[in-house]
Amino acid sequence: MIEDLLCSVGLFGTVFLIISRHLKRVRSNINLGLQNFAIHHGFQINPNHGWNGTVMSGMIGKYRCTIWFETVRRRSRRNRSKIYMHSTITLNVQNQLGLLITPQGFLTEGFRLPDSITGDQDIIIGNQMFDSMYRIKGFDENAVRIYLTPHRVQSILHVQQSLGPLQHLTINDQQISVRFPGIISDMRIVSNATTSIAWLAEQLDSNQ
Repeated sequence: MIEDLLCSVGLFGTVFLIISRHLKRVRSNINLGLQNFAIHHGFQINPNHGWNGTVMSGMIGKYRCTIWFETVRRRSRRNRSKIYMHSTITLNVQNQLGLLITPQGFLTEGFRLPDSITGDQDIIIGNQMFDSMYRIKGFDENAVRIYLTPHRVQSILHVQQSLGPLQHLTINDQQISVRFPGIISDMRIVSNATTSIAWLAEQLDSNQ
């Protein structure tokens, strides 16, 4: 019986060691990808990021970009957490509209009661596709509608189509941000999305 117990403990320890080494190798590869990403874009990187907060920052064209991690703790008995990677572009022409544009629907918001019951704001701008994809908030609804010109709306939709289905696009008065579904190992995905939202920032900053 003791031999069986020792065998079980030894097997568990071996499995644990294999898993630990695998996770360490995966994170090492991701860190290498982050370093290559920083070198490619000329960013300053924090090598001791600890998978939390700002990892790197720099300029893409004339726009400030920040790559950062967010740890979201889920309310459960096991107190599990999820790490998300974000890429954020700061607008050069910032607004005072109280603007917040976020994806809407079950995949991003989960189950929710109708706005007529909750009183949650969702400004309708008159573009059926845009209105169905995004929840729009702001201080003055008419001012928000004036700001969201056809050119800006089409630019946002164009970038959304270039993103993956689980990449969460958010726009407010100061910045554009993409939240990726976890820690991304393929930095080409992050690079392409970041370049896209830098282009979008230029469209939003324009007077069109």
